[in-house]
Amino acid sequence: MELHHAPCILLFNKQNQSFSPINDRNKIFENYHTTITSKLLTLEIDSGAEVELMIGEKLFEVTSTHLSNNESLYVLLPYIEKGLFEAIEMEKTLRDQQQRLFELAKANKISKAEIQSMLREICETISILLNCDRVGIWIFNDDKTILTCRNLYDRQSHKHLLGVELHSSVMPRYFQEIVKNRSLAVTDTETDLRVQELQDGYFHQMGGIKSLLDVPLILSKGIGGVLCCESFSVKPWSELNQTIAGMLADMVSFIFERLNWIEEEGKMLELAYTDPLTGLSNHHAFLEQVNAKMRELKPGEKRLMVYLQLDQFNSIQDVLGYSSGDEVLLTTARRLQDSIQSKGLISRIGFGHFALFLPANSEGEMKCISMEEIAKRLHAPMFIQGQDVYVTHSFGVSIYPDHGKDANKCIQMAQVALNTAKKKHARSVQARFTEDMINMLEDDLLVEMNLRKGLDSNEFELYYQPKINSFTGDIIGFEALIRWNHPEKGLIPPLEFISLAESTGLIMAIGEWVIVQAFIQLEKWKDNGEQDYTLSINISPRHFLHSRLNRFLKECLDEYEVNPSQLVIEITENVAMEDFEKVKNKMTELQKLGFSVSIDDFGTGFSAFQYLQHFPIQEIKIDRKFIRDIANNEVSKGIAKTIIDLASLLKLNVVSEGVETIEQWRTLKKLGCPQLQGFYFSKPMPINELQTWLTNHQQDGLTLH
Repeated sequence: MELHHAPCILLFNKQNQSFSPINDRNKIFENYHTTITSKLLTLEIDSGAEVELMIGEKLFEVTSTHLSNNESLYVLLPYIEKGLFEAIEMEKTLRDQQQRLFELAKANKISKAEIQSMLREICETISILLNCDRVGIWIFNDDKTILTCRNLYDRQSHKHLLGVELHSSVMPRYFQEIVKNRSLAVTDTETDLRVQELQDGYFHQMGGIKSLLDVPLILSKGIGGVLCCESFSVKPWSELNQTIAGMLADMVSFIFERLNWIEEEGKMLELAYTDPLTGLSNHHAFLEQVNAKMRELKPGEKRLMVYLQLDQFNSIQDVLGYSSGDEVLLTTARRLQDSIQSKGLISRIGFGHFALFLPANSEGEMKCISMEEIAKRLHAPMFIQGQDVYVTHSFGVSIYPDHGKDANKCIQMAQVALNTAKKKHARSVQARFTEDMINMLEDDLLVEMNLRKGLDSNEFELYYQPKINSFTGDIIGFEALIRWNHPEKGLIPPLEFISLAESTGLIMAIGEWVIVQAFIQLEKWKDNGEQDYTLSINISPRHFLHSRLNRFLKECLDEYEVNPSQLVIEITENVAMEDFEKVKNKMTELQKLGFSVSIDDFGTGFSAFQYLQHFPIQEIKIDRKFIRDIANNEVSKGIAKTIIDLASLLKLNVVSEGVETIEQWRTLKKLGCPQLQGFYFSKPMPINELQTWLTNHQQDGLTLH
C-alpha cells in the first residue's frame, strides 16, 4: 500500500467503544480495521500527546484530541522522513494549524466569525506553504451546479474576498474535472484544455491566473467543495505540493463536516423541542420547562396549569381545509403569546390543544393575567379565506402542587377537568379540577366496559309503551324504549348510560341493535296478523348523522319482511343544530326509503319551528312539560293547541307524551290531538308483559268516560 501524507482521521465513541472514519483517503482504517481498533483501545493517549504505532509494515504517528465527554478524535499520520518537513519548515506550521482546527471542533457551537477566521488563517497558511499568490475555499450548492467562494485570500494585497460564484452551466468541463480527480494540477492555464472555460471569464477577472492546483473537499455526503491554489505565473506543482494541499483540504473538510453535524444536531434538537407549525414549545419541551420552573418555586408558591382546546377545530378543517386549520392554530398561538408574554409558559401539545403554565396566588387564583383577558383575545374573529371565522374554546384548570407534583400530573388533571365538563356541554366550557372528577371518570370507565360487555352478552332489551288513538281509544302503535338488564344492578334506564354511549361511540352499536330488534318485532306482528301497528325508535344525534344509518336501514329492509312506513325514526330537536343541510338531506333519504321521521320533545328547543319550515318530517311529539298541567293551565293549553293546529295545517301527525290523567286525555281530545302516550294508558313493558296487556285491551278496550 503506497502511503501519501493524507492522514487517517477517526472519531471514537467512548460509550459504544467504536471508531468511525471521518477521513480515510488511503484506506488505512478500511484495510486494517481490526488491528487499529484493538491497538487504539489498549492505548491510553492523553489529549495532544503523540504515540508511534506500527500498522502492517508502516509506522504511524497517532495523536488524540478530546471533543466531548463521549467523543475523541484520533489522527494517524504516516511517518515519513522528518528531515523532509524540517527542511522546508512545514511540519510545525501544519501541526499548529491542525491543533487550532481541533480546538475549534471541540465546541458544541461554532460562530460564523470563528469559522471565517479559521478559513482565513488556513488560506494564509497554504499560500505560504505552497508559495502561491491566491488561495480560495469554495463550497458547492446542494445539486453541485454552483461553487460559492467562502474565502479567497490574495497574498500580494493581503485581502480576503468572498461571495464570488462559478456556475456549471458556464464551465461544465471544469466542474467535471474537480469532482472526478483527487487533485487538479494545472501548470499553464493557457494550454491546459481542462480549464479553458475559465480563461476569458474567471482567470481574466482575477488578474490573470496562470497556474492552479485544485483539491476537492470530501465530506461524508460526497464532494462538498474545492480548495483552490492559484498563481499569477506558470508554476509546476510537485507531489509534495499536492500532498500538502490534500492534507489541508482534509482539515477544511473536517471543519465543514463538524459544522454540518452541529447544524443537523441543532435542527434535530429544534424538532425535538419545538412545534414546527406554531414555533411554540412542544409537549416534550413543555414538560421539561414546567418541571424546571416547579423546582425553582418556594414552598407555598402555587401555579395554574390550563389545558385549552379549540372546540370546533375539526369542523373548520373539514369545511375550510387543512391550510385554514393551520392559520387558526397560528393565530391562536400568536394571541396566546400576546396575552401571556413572559408571565408564563405556552405549548401546543396536540391537534387543537394548548397548555399554559401560569402564575397564581396562595389561593390558587390566577394573578398578573386573567383567563377573561385571554378569552377576550381568543374570541375575536379570525379573517381566513376572505371571511370571519369565529372559534370558541374550552379549558380545564389544575393547581400545582395541590393537584399534581409534576408537570405531567398537572396536565392530566386539567384535562380531566375539561373532559368531565365537556360531557355536559360541547363548547365554551370552563372547569377547575376537583377530586370527585376522578371518581366520576372511574365510574364512567366501569360503565363503558360494562356497556361493551352488555352488548356482547345480550343484556339489553326493548320495552314497549302504547300509542293510543285519542278519539277511539284504539292502539295505533308503540314506542320502543331500550333498557339494560345489568346482572348486578338490575334494570338500568337509558338516562344513565346513553350519554356515555354517545361520548364513547358505543351508541352506534346500541342504535343498530335497537333497529334490528324493531324489525324483528314488526315482522313477528305481521306474521301474527297484527300488521297495522307502528313502532317508534329513538335514534341519537350522533347515530342519525352517521353515513352508515340509511345504508343499515336499507339492509334491514332487504332482510326482513317489514313495511318501512311502520317504523318511525324519532330524533330530538337539537339534531338540527349540528348540521342543517346534512340533517335535511338525511331526512329526505329516509323519506324516499319509506320511513317516517318524528321530532321528539317538540317545542323545547330554539329550532322547533325551523323543523316545520325546512325539514321533511311526518310527526311531532309534544313535550310532556306542556301536558303536565294542561287541564288547568291556559298557557299550556294555548301552546298545545297552537302546535296541534299548526301540525294539522301542515298535515303532520301529532303525539302528546306524558298523559297521566283522564283530565289530560279529555283536554287533548277537545284540542284535536290525534294520538296520546303516557302512564295513564300503560307504562313501558317488556314484550312478554305486552302480549298479556294486548289481550286484556282487546277484551276490555280503553274508553273515555
